[in-house]
Amino acid sequence: MRLVFTILLIAATLSASADKTTRKGLKAITVKEQTVKTDSIDTFVPSPGMIRLSGYDKPLRSYKESIYATNATRRVLSYINIEITYFDESGRQMHKRNVKLNVHIPAGETRQITFSSWDKQRNLYYIKSGKPRTSDGTPYSISAQVIEAAYGKE
Repeated sequence: MRLVFTILLIAATLSASADKTTRKGLKAITVKEQTVKTDSIDTFVPSPGMIRLSGYDKPLRSYKESIYATNATRRVLSYINIEITYFDESGRQMHKRNVKLNVHIPAGETRQITFSSWDKQRNLYYIKSGKPRTSDGTPYSISAQVIEAAYGKE
């Protein structure tokens, strides 16, 4: 019984000391997530060459896809809408979707954009991501283009 009391006393002491800080009066602040409203900024349909996409990647078993976007305009991009079409090895369309993303890509710069994968079962891989070590998995290719973008406030 005495051992149980000692263990409870030590546990209570350790949990109480975890809340102490070296500075008094500190308070946590909540940071609100910023969302971009495309109707309040300059939304446009990009001409060829204004925004270049490259370096798409999605390995087998990955929850995420990524692609590089290069901003060839003279203003900061804050939003892009990418249309991605997925094809199997024989060229048949497997899936098509629009990925709408809030971004921050300064003029003349490139940024990697990562987003959730459409492959919820995680059994597909992008053909240029490299063949996985295991023999399972289905390769696919893509076609991607930016169909809408928006300038941010500088």
